[in-house]
Amino acid sequence: MSVAKFLRDTEDAAVIDVGSNSVRLVVYRLDGRSMTPYLNEKVMAGLGRELARTGALAPDGVESALRALRRFSTLLEAQGVTQVFAVATAAVREAKDGVAFATRVKSEVGLDLRILTGDDEARLAALGVSAGAPDALGVVGDLGGSSLELVEVSPKGVGRGETFALGPLALTRGEFDYDRVSAQADALLATSKVLMRGGGDFYAVGGAWRALARIDLRMRDHPLGVLHHYEMSRAETLKLTDLVRKQSRRSLEKLEDAAAKRADTLPYAAVVLERLLAASKFERVVLSAFGLREGVLIERMSLATLAQHPLIAAAEALAGRWARTRAFGAALERWIAPMFEGQIEVFAEGRQSVLRGAAARLADVGGPLHPDQRAEIIFDMILRAPLAAISHPERAFLAAAIHHRYTKSPPRHAAAYHRLLTEEAQAAAAALGAALRLGADLTGRNESLLASFEIGVVGGKLLLRVKKKLAHLVTETAQRRLDYAAACLGLTAETKIA
Repeated sequence: MSVAKFLRDTEDAAVIDVGSNSVRLVVYRLDGRSMTPYLNEKVMAGLGRELARTGALAPDGVESALRALRRFSTLLEAQGVTQVFAVATAAVREAKDGVAFATRVKSEVGLDLRILTGDDEARLAALGVSAGAPDALGVVGDLGGSSLELVEVSPKGVGRGETFALGPLALTRGEFDYDRVSAQADALLATSKVLMRGGGDFYAVGGAWRALARIDLRMRDHPLGVLHHYEMSRAETLKLTDLVRKQSRRSLEKLEDAAAKRADTLPYAAVVLERLLAASKFERVVLSAFGLREGVLIERMSLATLAQHPLIAAAEALAGRWARTRAFGAALERWIAPMFEGQIEVFAEGRQSVLRGAAARLADVGGPLHPDQRAEIIFDMILRAPLAAISHPERAFLAAAIHHRYTKSPPRHAAAYHRLLTEEAQAAAAALGAALRLGADLTGRNESLLASFEIGVVGGKLLLRVKKKLAHLVTETAQRRLDYAAACLGLTAETKIA
């Protein structure tokens, strides 16, 4: 398997993550900087299960990991995936026989296993978080089986990183003892220069913390079952960690399916998160579904590829790889922009334009669906789609806008629409959907025809300028689309033929 200097658009790439608990394979379809996983397998090998006691990898874990890696290698070869990146984290890094294990992987499986340093692991985790949240500001915390990596992150890039032996496997010594575990965590975290600086949010990465978030999501009856960018306040997080650390294994297994699989390690993960908040000033915890594996791929992308906004790239990937679809989406984004000049921004500064760009790329995604069910199906599809760089309210907004691309009526029985969007955001989504519908229906989804029309706000009117030779394209239906879009924007419509 050869590895190119830079990953190419439309190719597939695989990351194999050899961790302290699990060995995982994820194969991604790459569309620009968008990374869509389509094969995800995990084997709980337990390589680091005996590391704290023996200083070596668990012998049965080694054999289990090698079997998993042989299977992964065969799957990748059968699928023709040549861009393969295999990395090992804390357990292999710290074990006295870690290098010997990597040598066996090379000789018996044919994979070059890159043993990451603590700094490498922290940096790659932060790169992955930035790939899913480019505006992230604060500290990324990646909790694995044996270690916790902390690294500063901001829109300017990745800062300093640290690693601590605070993974559940490193803390386990017989029965769970809250006082012992919290004292051990406090002692190590007190040396953290990253936490000392504070500021921003805490971005939580790792399966154990995702399991905690699933419990919180269920207890709060959150209307959207998507973990990426799920947010918890400091108070909510501390309430959650206090609850989890006090539960018996049997009680944890009843809380949530993910908790049942991690019942032995969740109390440790909860205490580490609790003590981390005690040692810092973070007021918000943000879950990231992106982490080290995505960071491994981001590291291999060109600057030109990374220049595209991740939400726009994800929207294009969801809409399809066809050049015509992408070209029309980009043209539609430019065309509708003047319609929104002077409109109230319902999200943070700059976010509205990014969301419009994503919506324009998704304007045709419902085309193949039956008209009678299209609007409702498309709302749920966009709401739960594998999108990056988008909060839960923004997901609901984008889904509502594409829903309104096909209908004036709001989504029926959609808790996320009513609970995540204010009335102002609902109205803005309807206006965006009406603008998309106007541009698409006026031109038959053709970017060259779209360029022949001009639209903008002039003197309280939404003015559509049409060349005389194309006046026949402004049908009664197109005029109704214009009138409705204007009404959604609080304007009146006018058409000028020149």
